[in-house]
Amino acid sequence: MINFVIYEDEEYFDKLYEDIIHKFMGKSDDQYKIYHFAEYNQNLVDFIKSLTGQNIYIFDIEVKGKSGLDLAREIRNFKKTMNDQIIIATAHQDLIQNAFHKKIFMVDFISKFDELEDRLMLCFHEIYEIFNSNKFLSFKQDSEIVRIPYNDILFIEKDKYDECLYIETINDRFKYRGNIAKIEKLLKNDKRFFRVHRSCIVNTFKITKINTSIPAIYFNDKYTNCLSRDKKKELEELCLLGLKESEQVVIGGDLI
Repeated sequence: MINFVIYEDEEYFDKLYEDIIHKFMGKSDDQYKIYHFAEYNQNLVDFIKSLTGQNIYIFDIEVKGKSGLDLAREIRNFKKTMNDQIIIATAHQDLIQNAFHKKIFMVDFISKFDELEDRLMLCFHEIYEIFNSNKFLSFKQDSEIVRIPYNDILFIEKDKYDECLYIETINDRFKYRGNIAKIEKLLKNDKRFFRVHRSCIVNTFKITKINTSIPAIYFNDKYTNCLSRDKKKELEELCLLGLKESEQVVIGGDLI
């Protein structure tokens, strides 16, 4: 269960955050709940203390009773796990300072008036990667148990000659005697994985370049040519949605 806690006293932004959450979670099978708070009180603190599972907090800085920054600092006094991720929203660009990141271990400061939806979507993608960083793809191969961290997987591709699957990782390559539908089922709840072809699943967070004309999907020095025509547009959208401001990705030969 993923819990979203919105601490916001402006109805417009409160509704906007909820709509963005529904949009982001709409492609996932994960269960989630959204909780709304418009002012600071002890009930809010007690509620946050009682939360279990994976929690995402969206706090406005200026809220009746206590600043979102102060609430975030308070939370970090009793919640210091990777399962509790904080996003601060503000209308004040001058408050966006890296120093705050170190003090309250938050994901990001985002401006309410500068590409809010895109920035919030990026934050959600980053948080998902944090939540899933300790997950493993585990399977039994002959007499061995193989465990591959999700974060190491680049792509999974069916070999057209020996009918086996090959799991390409950052440093290794693993052979898996099974069908791709079974692997897809194991990975279905993780947003980073996307089936781009009947014979291939890719980790969209690891893609560095896409050439839709060849076609080819690149992961630094590794690549796959599996990309079906009907999956091109959706893959482009997924990659652009997860594009960080500091990154550059080439799609179809044009620099984005």
